Amino acid sequence: MKNLKEKLRSLTSDQLFSSLALMFTVATGIVVIVFVFYFMNFSGPLSSEHDRWGTFGDFVGGTLNPILSFFALIAILLTIILQSKELEATREELKRSATAQEKSEASLKKQSEILSRQQFEQTFFSLLEQHNSALEKISTPSGRWTNNRSDLDMARQSIFKVSTLTEAKDKLEQKNRFCGHYFRVLYQLLKFIATNIPGSEIGAKFDKNDIVKAAMAENEKMYSNMVRSFLNYDVSQVLAINCYCSGERSTYWRYRQLLERYEFLEHMPFEVDNEKNNLLINTQEYYIKAFGNSGFVESLKGSG
Repeated sequence: MKNLKEKLRSLTSDQLFSSLALMFTVATGIVVIVFVFYFMNFSGPLSSEHDRWGTFGDFVGGTLNPILSFFALIAILLTIILQSKELEATREELKRSATAQEKSEASLKKQSEILSRQQFEQTFFSLLEQHNSALEKISTPSGRWTNNRSDLDMARQSIFKVSTLTEAKDKLEQKNRFCGHYFRVLYQLLKFIATNIPGSEIGAKFDKNDIVKAAMAENEKMYSNMVRSFLNYDVSQVLAINCYCSGERSTYWRYRQLLERYEFLEHMPFEVDNEKNNLLINTQEYYIKAFGNSGFVESLKGSG
């Protein structure tokens, strides 16, 4: 029986259907042959005696029952095997369909990621162009009435004459017309990187607790470094004063956190006109990470 089942399992679905049809034909033929054989040997009118009908039933049952039972067993096996093959084929089809769907979803996800990256970069470089334009404007001498000094020079002249960071910040705010627009553009650019780069854990909420603690998204630091590369020493020094604030309630708090997140003052020197400046040295007290691995900080420690 085991060998028979294995042979039946090796048949294809079409072969199983053909086998079932053949068995039905053979079984029908055997039944006809048995009846023909009986009537050829025991011909005559139908009898009304019970004994003769019993003898006929014993002949037919004894002859056909074993044969038809065997065929019925084979038919059941064929049906079970056929159903098993159909279920297996259905499972394979579902598996292929699921695999195709997974590939389709993976492809759509990849396309979405590429599109998201492209949209981010398109906006980023547009903002970077505005940033560079604003930076050039404050760095370019304004004319005779300023003694051929730039807005950046005027801002620096006003803040580096005082002795405390608070005074310097007040002076800078009073001279907001010089560099205020540029620093607002820079802030929006850094905020855009933090909140819109694909994979950002900060998101549009821009929560102050996430700005420093959230993990960096892929290439996030690269974009911020790209922005930082356009700032010269003079700009970075004024930026350090511009973002000075004493607590979380300050409107500059998130700006300061962005500088820390991107180690934006890593390349800022602590000298003005070739002399160490106490205002810039004191910025170390309130920036936690903004200086990164600054060689200027290390030189201060060495000379202190």
